[in-house]
Amino acid sequence: MVICVTFIAVGCLVGALSRSIPPYDSCMEACGEDLLEDDVLEINDLVCRDQCNSEERGRCLAKHQNNEDEIRKCWKEALDRCVARCGDNDNRCLQICRALNCPPLP
Repeated sequence: MVICVTFIAVGCLVGALSRSIPPYDSCMEACGEDLLEDDVLEINDLVCRDQCNSEERGRCLAKHQNNEDEIRKCWKEALDRCVARCGDNDNRCLQICRALNCPPLP
């Protein structure tokens, strides 16, 4: 009985630990630590995070290429991710987010 419970427990742990990290999260992790608002981010860190956001938006758009509602949602989620990295009163950052994450005109 103990052996059976052990095998089940190990099987559950292996299954839980083997889940893959989503590409966006692993990309952001590769960019380094997310610094607080008061800290100065290096331009490379900002570019890296914008690239991760752009790649995630591209994956979402490719996945939902025939669904207009989902495409709008992909663009909005990309904008929301970008805005979340801006400080409270950083209008320049917000403008850049809007420019980078605005769907192209038809």
